[in-house]
Amino acid sequence: MKQIIILTTYLLIININVFAQGTQNEISWPTLADSDWPMIKHDPQFTGRSPYKGPQTPTVVWQKDIPDGIYCGPVIGEDDNLYFGSYYQLLDSSDNFYSYTSDGEIRWKYKLGNNRPPQSGIVIDSSNTIYFGALDQYFYALNPDGTLKWRYKTGYITELIIPNIDTVGNLYVTNNPEGDLLSIASDGTLNWKINFDSGFLLKSPAMSPDGEALYIAGKDSDLYAIDLDGNLIWKFKCGLFRHPPVVDNDGNIYFIPEESPQKLYSLKPDGEVRWTVTISSGSIYIYSTPTIDSQGNIYLAQYNRLFSYKYDGSFRWRYVFDDSTLATTEEIWQPLICDSEGTIYLGSTYGMYYYAISSEGELKWKLPLDGNQVDNTGAITKDGTLFLGLHVSSMWNQNEKNLIAIKDTSQSNITDHTLCTRFKLSQNYPNPFNPITTIKYDIPNKTDVNLSVYDITGRLVDNLVNRTQSAGSYSVQWNASNVSSGVYIYRIDAGEFISVKKCLVVK
Repeated sequence: MKQIIILTTYLLIININVFAQGTQNEISWPTLADSDWPMIKHDPQFTGRSPYKGPQTPTVVWQKDIPDGIYCGPVIGEDDNLYFGSYYQLLDSSDNFYSYTSDGEIRWKYKLGNNRPPQSGIVIDSSNTIYFGALDQYFYALNPDGTLKWRYKTGYITELIIPNIDTVGNLYVTNNPEGDLLSIASDGTLNWKINFDSGFLLKSPAMSPDGEALYIAGKDSDLYAIDLDGNLIWKFKCGLFRHPPVVDNDGNIYFIPEESPQKLYSLKPDGEVRWTVTISSGSIYIYSTPTIDSQGNIYLAQYNRLFSYKYDGSFRWRYVFDDSTLATTEEIWQPLICDSEGTIYLGSTYGMYYYAISSEGELKWKLPLDGNQVDNTGAITKDGTLFLGLHVSSMWNQNEKNLIAIKDTSQSNITDHTLCTRFKLSQNYPNPFNPITTIKYDIPNKTDVNLSVYDITGRLVDNLVNRTQSAGSYSVQWNASNVSSGVYIYRIDAGEFISVKKCLVVK
């Protein structure tokens, strides 16, 4: 009996240790704003993990129109206000950085003045200073009231680049086209600038949990570990990967190179391989940054699929985004985020739906995006609100309902799903287009819906929707890659409602 008790106790200790190895906790970061979501991907390790539970229903509590679109953000400051920049590139009115309240009211707008938008990632430090880069070749520091603190000329900082911050307040960012990695002090002076091999073009540095090392992908290949003086620690040979790695509490590093077969790598802090798992044997590459939940489970997206792996690299599940009403295949490219329960929040690069997938791989909810694309992370706050910033494209300045707050309430869902009071077929956008356009329509009650496209002779070209749908706002994309240039007609039949509009394909 004594031997059985000893063995049971020993096995219990082993199980506790194994579980503890996978458990992920918040890492204290003294120079980062003490807020719910102070930077893109939430923290310097780019985990994308919130310590709070996110919304369990797609209840939109408010929506705002940011006409020039939002590529990056919003992030949250210590004052609980939102911060984000515009996306449109062509007009003088598009180079703005915004602060909104958590209730959706504008606080201030800072105009950069160079007609180039601030599309990069955002970091807010412990003084509530807001840092971001822009296409005007400057890296900015704004005060909490929206006034300029300083700016440093770095070279172009584009939409793929996420700045980072160390434990003493130095900022790290890369530029374009040089591909330099720069260290900038909190007062706006340059600490150092490095460029190994082919450089770090369009790449973002993740931080080790002890704040002593940066991990960054090379321009064309390899993963680099660099100390805070800019010296190379080690280099891991691998293929190209576009988005930054994720680092866990134990310093293990996760990333997915564009190799065939494509693999998820986990490296130890010293650069040795911890494990690899093969995701696919073909060339369907993963462009998004993974997220890791509080139990150490890793989640990654590959076009229309979401994968989950355990902390030890063993396979958990695969979720396929499949909907017969979609005119094109769903694609997920943006960095992933998750909440305290492991719910993954992610949205369509094609503007179809935003999804919440449970930690067990089941759909919790999805929300139509009405053509608005998701290219970066949302932000989850302690009251369970998910804030999203969306856009149509960098060449489109008529964005609507693209700053969104989603939160569980005791009220009924007040999204467009219940606010629709009449039938409506909207004009497609963009128009003219090549080859994809979005068609939106409203139905005030549950009914059979048929949405089809015809050529000017009345010949049926494509059937986009043919099903019964509940009341709400819907959007569907038409891919016209298989038709020639010209005028086409799309028609909706919803109960007794019939409406027809024209669109123009230009190739």
